[in-house]
Amino acid sequence: MAKFRIKNIVAAKGMTLKSLAEKMGITPQTLGNIVNEKGNPNISTLERIAKVLEVPVSSLFTDYLEPNSAIIICPQCGARIDIQTGSPI
Repeated sequence: MAKFRIKNIVAAKGMTLKSLAEKMGITPQTLGNIVNEKGNPNISTLERIAKVLEVPVSSLFTDYLEPNSAIIICPQCGARIDIQTGSPI
């Protein structure tokens, strides 16, 4: 089974797993089983998670660089890292 990054994304979005479960209309226990990889969610469930989190489904499995921004979500802690760019000297 693939390792999910749901906890990291939820933390980066300033949400809780409970609030994600509520927005999806599932129990926190069901979401907990998915997050802790005790179940094998179907693609429609993964699509619902991604939709609520406003990320592509692929980001639930891999590192995610937000489109059109300079923010990276840390794969270890879920922190948002702002990349500051400047002009060369």
